[in-house]
Amino acid sequence: SRLDPASTQSTPQGSGTPTPDSHSAIDTLSEQDEGTLTPSSKQTTPTTSPNSFVRVPSESNRKVGEPRLVTVHRPGVEVGVTLCGGNLRGVYIESLDEDSPARGPNGLLPGDLILEYNLVNMKNKTAEEVYVEMLKPAETVALKVQHRPDDFNTIKDAPGDGFYIRALYDRVGEAEGDLSFKKDDILYVDESLPKGSFGTWMAWQLDENAQQIQRGQIPSKYMMDQEFYRRHSVTEMKEDSSKTLSAAARRSFFRRKQKHKRSSSKDSKEMVALDTISTDSIPFLDDCVSLAYQRVQKVDCTSLRPVLVLGPLSDPVKEMLVKESPGKFCRCLLEVMKASQQAIERGVKDCLFIDYKRRSGHFDVTTVASIKEITDKGCHCLLDITPHAIERLHSVHIYPIVVFIRYKNAKQIKEQKDPIFLRDKISQKHSKEQFESAQKIEQEYSKFFTGIVQGGNLQYICTQITTIVDQEQSKVLWTPLGSP
Repeated sequence: SRLDPASTQSTPQGSGTPTPDSHSAIDTLSEQDEGTLTPSSKQTTPTTSPNSFVRVPSESNRKVGEPRLVTVHRPGVEVGVTLCGGNLRGVYIESLDEDSPARGPNGLLPGDLILEYNLVNMKNKTAEEVYVEMLKPAETVALKVQHRPDDFNTIKDAPGDGFYIRALYDRVGEAEGDLSFKKDDILYVDESLPKGSFGTWMAWQLDENAQQIQRGQIPSKYMMDQEFYRRHSVTEMKEDSSKTLSAAARRSFFRRKQKHKRSSSKDSKEMVALDTISTDSIPFLDDCVSLAYQRVQKVDCTSLRPVLVLGPLSDPVKEMLVKESPGKFCRCLLEVMKASQQAIERGVKDCLFIDYKRRSGHFDVTTVASIKEITDKGCHCLLDITPHAIERLHSVHIYPIVVFIRYKNAKQIKEQKDPIFLRDKISQKHSKEQFESAQKIEQEYSKFFTGIVQGGNLQYICTQITTIVDQEQSKVLWTPLGSP
């Protein structure tokens, strides 16, 4: 899906590499499936005989020029220019091949910043995204460029990309220079088209404090998504042979040519796999969610994060947390409101209310103001909301620490006792209901869980929750790019 703008940039310690927390006006293809690309040994884009609307002065060493439009007639998908730069400071024309049809007095020049390609804004695009866009089939293309030789000389030999991703799968690097990572690890990609090698990214592995640990090569989003879709397609065809034709009909617009395969010195298992994966194996669909990586942004969280405890016996657990750590935890007070259902729902829609419970003659409402009042006092606000309200919190820039209490069975719940917080014996019916409710919550909302505590006596649970809260509060907070 296309990603919404974010704002700030920063540099994590440890490398000196510019590392943006997020990027303004990011309109990226990284969450779309573009099929298989055909790279040459360098970053190249398809071009042919140029025909510019505006004549370009021949002095290639001039300063920043006015934006100009260059039209190119293409007989086929042939590569003719080399790219450099990336989403941080723009993608530039680095050089043109001798036989490039983009050459000429009205053509492209080394040092040209690509502003638009066929009316598509190239601002904040990664080098790979620009590469993908320029390989789309078209007989005639129009490039809006601006000659910026000084800026080009500054960035041409440095990594030009910079974006964060969350890995959605485990990977063990097998070749020298490969980066290994676990699912949910945060990585920082600083080159999306290293040395013109499509199908690979250069990325840093980050620790919990966003410090850069190790840099290495990883498969790109395009390559891994094609592999995942190929596997899915094969599974489908095994289940239903009638799907073979439909799978074969899904054609990528990219065609691999033998002359474009990489030299053996650059081959790795992932690269070899990219060459051998059929272009029929991946549907060309816009706005598909990547199965390999999720673009994320770093969020500055200065106040203490609220805490949501889910699972059996969560109420007595919250009571114990407040009783034993009154300066650390505070329960969120529900506001009693006598209003119509429509008025309450309007408050939710307007992001004033997070959740509500209907009572006889009134509503108990959790408001944004009541949560912030507690967090502003330096306490972790213990929330009393249903799991489906978590996304409402995210929409108002509140990111709770969600802890789930997992019991083995209903019998383990029934056996719990505490002289202060569990005075009444838990019935078999009630323990069964709590266990079944917890199973449903885990099945539907586990993606929001920050930590899981194994069920036991209340004191043990509270100790574990306190530990998780302390750890999570000290960590860097990552949210999907495009979310508030």
